[in-house]
Amino acid sequence: MSNNPLKINIDDLRLLPQQRLNVSFKESVDGLDAVKPVSGEFTVSAGATGIKLNGQVQTLLKLTCHRCLQPYFLSLNVPIDEHFQVWTPQADDLRRERELTAGDFIEHLSEDGTLDIVDVVYQAVTLATPVTCLCGDDCPGPAFPSNEARRGSLAGDKEGRDRADRIDPRWKNLKTLFPKDETD
Repeated sequence: MSNNPLKINIDDLRLLPQQRLNVSFKESVDGLDAVKPVSGEFTVSAGATGIKLNGQVQTLLKLTCHRCLQPYFLSLNVPIDEHFQVWTPQADDLRRERELTAGDFIEHLSEDGTLDIVDVVYQAVTLATPVTCLCGDDCPGPAFPSNEARRGSLAGDKEGRDRADRIDPRWKNLKTLFPKDETD
């Protein structure tokens, strides 16, 4: 096998008994907001068409809530079940337009036939990270000053009152669409 157990060559894998390898993973992956290293167990097996990677990773991410802007922690358990094929360019691949088939949606190994497990883990954790980060269903939202404090600051200084009464000229025509009592 190669010196780095996290990079697996398909030719080396095929030399092993049963063409299978169990890999323990515990790494700090660059690009992730992980508080602790990503850890997991994988089974890597060689088949007639490529490499199959099966397993699960766990990590703890530090994210920022998009509603209240406070940091929070999210524990992720990510199952990984990927199949990688050795890519050989064919004449059909060079055509400009063609219909996509199921074979077009399979990951390809690098040209040297090596699978980088760290890259697969990075992609899986990134895809499992929520797009909209919320610290919980009961998130209070952004912290605003109380109504009394806002009224006091606007009423207390003349500049604040003038700024509140002033309307941007680009929006002035919209004010004519609504009666005075609806806009207050």
